[in-house]
Formats: sequence, structure tokens, C-alpha cells
Amino acid sequence: MLEHQSWLTWLQESALSAAMRQWAWLYPIVETWHIISFAILVGAIAMFDLRLLGFSRHLLVTDMAGHLLPWTYISFGSALLTGFLLFASEAEALAANPAFRLKLGAIALAGMNAAAFHLYYSKSIQRWNRRVRVPVGVRAIAIFSLLLWAVTIVCGRLIAYI
Repeated sequence: MLEHQSWLTWLQESALSAAMRQWAWLYPIVETWHIISFAILVGAIAMFDLRLLGFSRHLLVTDMAGHLLPWTYISFGSALLTGFLLFASEAEALAANPAFRLKLGAIALAGMNAAAFHLYYSKSIQRWNRRVRVPVGVRAIAIFSLLLWAVTIVCGRLIAYI
């Protein structure tokens, strides 16, 4: 635990953390960029999940994936970078915040959920690509994804209040 605490202390005392706290516009700019990145990420994921749940069956799942997946990668990377900068500004307090921990847990579960989709169902997409009912397992993954991202958003908002 001591090493964990010293890493958090080092990060919170770093020049990066000091800049995030001291420059009047830096924190609000980074936070705004984090929210925009997260909105794009969750929006792209939600559109894909809704397609998997049966909305817009006339659209090919593979076309939606091809269009939306790059947006998820770019926006996730941006949200990760800006999230780290925000974390650096108050590392010790955030590490102890239950809403922050739950947010990270929900993101980790969402990543595992997405990996399960790609591992178990991506090879069979051609069988249910358009105008065919999506397999029950895929629909379950889509519902779980939407739930996890909703939890992530709620926890992100709660961080300031807990």
C-alpha cells in the first residue's frame, strides 16, 4: 500500500498536477474536452448497441461497425488522456472516491464486454448482418454495454459530489 500511496503522492505533487490546478483555464478546457470525447465515445457505442438490439435492421452491422469503430478508438484515447490529466490534479482524493472507482470498474467491464462480443460473435456477423434477428447473446452484450456506459456517466457526474 505504501508504494501505491507514494505513486499517488508523486503524481499529485508533479508539475503536471500543479499546472492542472494553477492555470485558470487548463482544468476547464481539459474537463470540457474529456466530456466531448466521452460523449462521442458513448454516442458511437450506443448507436452500435441499438443496432444490435434490432433498431435500423436495414443497415448492415458491418457497415455500422466500420463507421463507428474508428470514432470509438479515437474518442476513447482522447477520453483516456484527458481523464489522466484530470486525475493527476487530485490523484489521492480521486483514488479514494467510491464513484471514481465504480466508474473505472464500469469502464473495465465495458471493455471486457466488448472483447466478449469480438471474441465470440464477430466471426458470425455475416449470418445476422441485415434484416435478421440478432442472436440473444449479442443482444445481451448490447444491453449490458448500454447499462455499463450509463453507470459510467452517472458515476462521472457523482465524483464531484461524493
